[in-house]
Amino acid sequence: MSETTPHDEGPRWLRWAVTVAMLPAALLAAALLTYAGGVGGELNPMRLGLGLAVMVAMLAWPVMLGVKRGGLLVALVAALVGVFFIAQRPATERDWQENVSRAPRATIEGREVTLRHVRDFRYSEDGEVEEARWYDATYNLDQMKQAYFVLTTFGGVPGVAHVMVSFEFEDGRFVVLSAEARREVGESYDPIGGMFRQYELFYVAADERDALGLRTRVHKDPTWVIPMNAGPEKTAAFFVDMVERMEALATEPGWYHTVLNSCSSNLAAHYERINAVELPPDYRVLLPGFSEELIAELDLLPEGMSVAQARERYLINERALAAPLDANFSEAIRSTP
Repeated sequence: MSETTPHDEGPRWLRWAVTVAMLPAALLAAALLTYAGGVGGELNPMRLGLGLAVMVAMLAWPVMLGVKRGGLLVALVAALVGVFFIAQRPATERDWQENVSRAPRATIEGREVTLRHVRDFRYSEDGEVEEARWYDATYNLDQMKQAYFVLTTFGGVPGVAHVMVSFEFEDGRFVVLSAEARREVGESYDPIGGMFRQYELFYVAADERDALGLRTRVHKDPTWVIPMNAGPEKTAAFFVDMVERMEALATEPGWYHTVLNSCSSNLAAHYERINAVELPPDYRVLLPGFSEELIAELDLLPEGMSVAQARERYLINERALAAPLDANFSEAIRSTP
């Protein structure tokens, strides 16, 4: 006969089994209470304490109060935490950092795409904005020449990277489109918080002197600009798909998610839509630092080029540091080493 006390419901082994089964839910509740809706990159001690207290209570109740009463309390708290999480809503109006303060907008008329609020900032060595410039530009899809897969690694952790796409037109202009976490004043990027509704998803439209200069000259992150073997028609379709997504987010915001709605997962989704395919789950989407291998498998690297060759040839850091941020910057970073 199992050991019980007057206040217990169920044998001891069952109560402990229920506690173990509750562990994932308790951990999730703690994470939601700690991160959801909080300041990105900053761990609030009070919220962390609340999350840990709730987690301990959810694990202790089935043992202390029995399966039925303890389980009901756990279910009630889980429901309340769920309501708190669902109540978080993405927004277009917050106290945004200056470089994401204006949402790029797009108008498509026939074969012409007009982008408003293309960012062209200049930054100091410590990353502060020295000069804030925005411009509007109209691009003709019939003049689409080339797309470049931009890969920039950071943090020194294998696989951790940011990816974006730069589009080149026959008239010599370039524009970078990038899916990112939109940060408020005082926030920094936190991949854990990015899974719990701390950031809105944001599409940046930027001049290469801004987007690539920031990563090579300020952050000093290894950055590759790899021409994609896609052809003008597919490239134009990819551009339009990204632009349409960018415009939709300007009026109907969505949450960024480190895994499910990130820079790389959005690029994969654009690829799937324009090619009418469904990519299988792939760790290289989760860890885009390895994404050039996936690009190779999709036959998007320059013809006859291996991943190793692309890594060697298209690393732009030295050329970006040597080139002035003028009208010839894009040409300079693509010059033959």
